[in-house]
Amino acid sequence: MNRLQKKCVIASTGLHLLLVVILFVGPAFLSSNRRDEDRALIDFVPLQTIDEALSGGGNPKALPPAPTPPPPAPQAQPQPPAPKPQPVVQPVEPPKQDQRDPDALDAKPTRKLPDVSLKPVVRKSKPGAHADSQSDTADQRRTQFASAARDAARRLQGGLSAGTTVEMPGPGGGGVPYANFLDGVKKIYSDAWLVPDGVTDDEATATASVTIARDGTVLSAKIIRQSGSALVDASVEATLRRVTRAVPLPESAKESQRTVTIKFNVRAKRGLG
Repeated sequence: MNRLQKKCVIASTGLHLLLVVILFVGPAFLSSNRRDEDRALIDFVPLQTIDEALSGGGNPKALPPAPTPPPPAPQAQPQPPAPKPQPVVQPVEPPKQDQRDPDALDAKPTRKLPDVSLKPVVRKSKPGAHADSQSDTADQRRTQFASAARDAARRLQGGLSAGTTVEMPGPGGGGVPYANFLDGVKKIYSDAWLVPDGVTDDEATATASVTIARDGTVLSAKIIRQSGSALVDASVEATLRRVTRAVPLPESAKESQRTVTIKFNVRAKRGLG
């Protein structure tokens, strides 16, 4: 076997070994991403996250919080009745004075009027009477205020229940609900995303990249692959702007922030609804 044949044999052996390594090692990286995409979406928001594909804690029978009731519609104010027409009052003519000659009137003796003093009279009140009246008024106000405070306290105590229990939803087992970090992030964005009306392509899928800090604050979010539908892309961009907080990083995480990839698929969203 000459030198050229040896080189060919060595090269062929190396290529076959490389193909064997790719055949056994490559699916390990590809299958993990596929498993992340195929996992079912969780139905609760975890308070703690882990890197394993597990979930637990909480109460499976816990009811979700009641939605906030809409504000009552403003009631139409009744229109005041139209004013009744007022009757027209005819002016009364003053009585006519006697036009006779004043010299012809009978002279009557005039009566002498009593003398009236124009000097103002100041009556002296008893000392301390004004102060007593002010004190009585202040005492009445304090009594009214204390009575109103007692009534308000009684109404407040009557409206409160004896005890309030807060149950956190979760798959069961009790304690703080926990789940995989990526599953928790997908849950947040899936709840916030609404497919707009008029989208006919169920296969439209937009891919976004989201960077989250250790405490769950969203540092950045952007679309890295558009769906081909302008309506879907606009709704995803609005969702990325609206969500400012996701779930915290796992306690075992060593990095201060983590970037994840989220796919917004129309068929999957409509299937959940």
